Amino acid sequence: MRRYPLMILLALTAPAVAAVPAIDLPALAAKAARRFPQAVRAGDLMGRRLLEPAERQTVLGRVRGAVRRADGGVDLRVETGWLSGRTVLVPTEAVGLLGEHVALLDLTPEQLQTLPDAGPAPAVSPEETIRVGLAKPFH
Repeated sequence: MRRYPLMILLALTAPAVAAVPAIDLPALAAKAARRFPQAVRAGDLMGRRLLEPAERQTVLGRVRGAVRRADGGVDLRVETGWLSGRTVLVPTEAVGLLGEHVALLDLTPEQLQTLPDAGPAPAVSPEETIRVGLAKPFH
């Protein structure tokens, strides 16, 4: 009795689990330092679209605010999805300013989905100035 058809069927129906690499904040900070960080008011980032770093620039979410991390860094509170979306915290070291948008530079859309949910964290005042790097156009 051959079990090959059964093994093939199981392989096709099993959910694919892709290994998503962990986020290395010191490496992200080193890359962000080379992007000419600009001073920007935290309130000016609210409502901006978070774009995928590809030529078609898919909208991955909207910035809803900024929060302070325990290590003193700043994360952007990003609402992903429209109907059943969730709110995640994206490190400012992983994004860049692209005109009136914010581009996700050092994380993949898959990594964006694995980021922690935005829980209670000290909010950054909309008047506070934070530093965010610049992004080159993708086309």
